[in-house]
Amino acid sequence: MNGKSLILRLLALLLVVVLAACDNNLEADLHTYEESTGQLTGLNNEFNENVNNMDFSKLQAMYYGDEEADIEYLQNLKNEVDETLVPITDSMTGELDEIEVTNDELKEMHGTLSESVSVKQDFTRQMSAFLNSYVLSIDSNGQLVSLSQSFITHQEERDNIIESAESAEEIDEINQLIDVLNNNSEELDKHSTAFHNEKSVADKEKYANDILLPLLDEHISALNALNISTGKATRARTISLEMYYNYRTYFEERKNVMVSVENLQEVSLQNVLPLIETASTLDSQFKEELESKKNETR
Repeated sequence: MNGKSLILRLLALLLVVVLAACDNNLEADLHTYEESTGQLTGLNNEFNENVNNMDFSKLQAMYYGDEEADIEYLQNLKNEVDETLVPITDSMTGELDEIEVTNDELKEMHGTLSESVSVKQDFTRQMSAFLNSYVLSIDSNGQLVSLSQSFITHQEERDNIIESAESAEEIDEINQLIDVLNNNSEELDKHSTAFHNEKSVADKEKYANDILLPLLDEHISALNALNISTGKATRARTISLEMYYNYRTYFEERKNVMVSVENLQEVSLQNVLPLIETASTLDSQFKEELESKKNETR
């Protein structure tokens, strides 16, 4: 055996030893990795099981107008997201932060797992925000419809009382009330128009808080300050006060509707739901990469 042949055999032997050591290191590190991600894997499975049991097709049908709004369903779905998915994703993030990967051969695979957790957290956060805004929007719009109907009913009842005034005292007190109502209405119409002409939601909200709501409080005080005693005038004032309190509620609900609509524009359902499929794809990719690494050690 010449010297050159001996050197080549020694190099080959050294290569085999090095490769065997690398395989042993990968196998040990992979075993450690699987142990350290065990809790996270369990949480991930729990997340997927809960999401798969949620009926998002009904949510889509409602949102796009194919079905009527079902507040009970929406509230239940909102509770599932907030009370189940949010704690799970928070725990997943906490578990992920505790995992340390030192083997370069496992870092790419771990990056896939990290991305999957991040997508699940994004989905949960955005779906929670969407449902909060959607439920608020439906509830507030329902309140606005009810208030609009109550304005009509109160107006008709008050007009009937005013027209039925007969005695001089009743007519005098009713006229005092009408004078205050006319002054109030003129101011309210002017500022309501200014409110609707504000461009941004923030400007509308500021106008309502700084001008409209304090104005309504002044109008309520003006009505209460009237010195009236007849039954008809007193009843007409009571109805008027109910209307002004409803005006207050109306503008409060209008603010809620504006804010919820703006939030719904920022968190689009058509952008949120595909995150489920993205997370599922990443999960499958991670499983394939994990299995590939296991095969390398066999």
